[in-house]
Amino acid sequence: MGASRHAISAKNYLAIPSGDYPCGNNLYLVVAPSGARRWLFRFQRNGLKDSMGFGSARDVSFTEAQDKAIDARRLLAKGINPKEHRDEERRAQACPLFGSFASAWRHTYEQSLKHLASRNKLKRNVDVHCVALHKMRMDEIVTDHLIKLVLDPIRHQVENARDVRQRLKLIFDAAIADGLRKDNPADYDTRLRPKMGKAPKRGRIRGHHKGISHQSLPGFMAKLAESPDQSARAIEVLTLTVARTAEIMHMRWSQLDLDTGRWGIKAGDIPEDTDGGEGTKNDIDKLTPLPRQAVAILREMHDSRVGDYVFPGRDLAGPMSNNTMLKRLKELSGDQALTVHGLRGTFRTWAQEETNFEVEIVEHCMHHITGDAAEKAYKHGAALRKRREVLQAWADYALKSAGKVITLGRAA
Repeated sequence: MGASRHAISAKNYLAIPSGDYPCGNNLYLVVAPSGARRWLFRFQRNGLKDSMGFGSARDVSFTEAQDKAIDARRLLAKGINPKEHRDEERRAQACPLFGSFASAWRHTYEQSLKHLASRNKLKRNVDVHCVALHKMRMDEIVTDHLIKLVLDPIRHQVENARDVRQRLKLIFDAAIADGLRKDNPADYDTRLRPKMGKAPKRGRIRGHHKGISHQSLPGFMAKLAESPDQSARAIEVLTLTVARTAEIMHMRWSQLDLDTGRWGIKAGDIPEDTDGGEGTKNDIDKLTPLPRQAVAILREMHDSRVGDYVFPGRDLAGPMSNNTMLKRLKELSGDQALTVHGLRGTFRTWAQEETNFEVEIVEHCMHHITGDAAEKAYKHGAALRKRREVLQAWADYALKSAGKVITLGRAA
């Protein structure tokens, strides 16, 4: 279509006949025979001709189109392609914020998590630890943002930092898959590690689950023995069996065989939302050999039992609260930093520093078992006799001040 000689103005641009009209500053009004009219900005960059539309002339006024043309020429003067610049701005405006994108990702990802505690932890990772990113667009976040706003503040919370770092990588992997990004700012090997250095090893930061020193344990157990409280009995049994808090809370008489000194837990015996832990942790049936002293404690309690819970709560219908044990532990020890879970660490340190038991058997006593489900079950059963030897030696050591030496009728 040839150029028209009509002069375009704010008064006639909607009435001008079909044609291609220059309006100055590389702006053109293109009017089709049908009467449809649009603004077109024509330019040349690096020897190549190009153009970009400014919209319909019925929606964009003559003055607005001129302003857009002037802005585009300014970008050209700076060496910027105005069309690419506009497209980038449009993509940015359409790009979701981290908060909404991460929340949608979390709702999808958590469907693969079996335990409520795991889902709650994921929610905390996204909603609490990453809150500083929530109002940022997914395409504008860079590695420095992740380090300064999220990871540096929790750098020495080793497990939290590791979990958050892994979640961030998965979130940005999803953003790449959705076409929102081309790179992953949370990639550990190529982005985070070169700037942050090697992450602290798990366990380097002490005090996460502070326990009593194994040298002080016999004295503490003697104090427990003098206390008539049910919570003291729960801590005693937990210590002697090296069980997790949730397992003691949900211990039932129907799980116990006091004649053979065995405690069997099914994978589904402990609710997923238990405060004391995530179910049975390894999702397998567990059989724990009971030391003679633990059997004696449980026999004494058996005659006065109420219901199936060995350690019932105040209403007698449910289990004891983990806070009940924690409160009693702190009262008797005088150390407000101690945790019930830390008693497992006390056992592990004792076994490492004071005995020659096989490391694998010691780990089995704590139900730290590797392999698939079948292999775990096999290892668990095969090591029963050896685990009994370890736990009995542990009980003899822990209660040597209390003088509790009990004879068990028969044991496997």
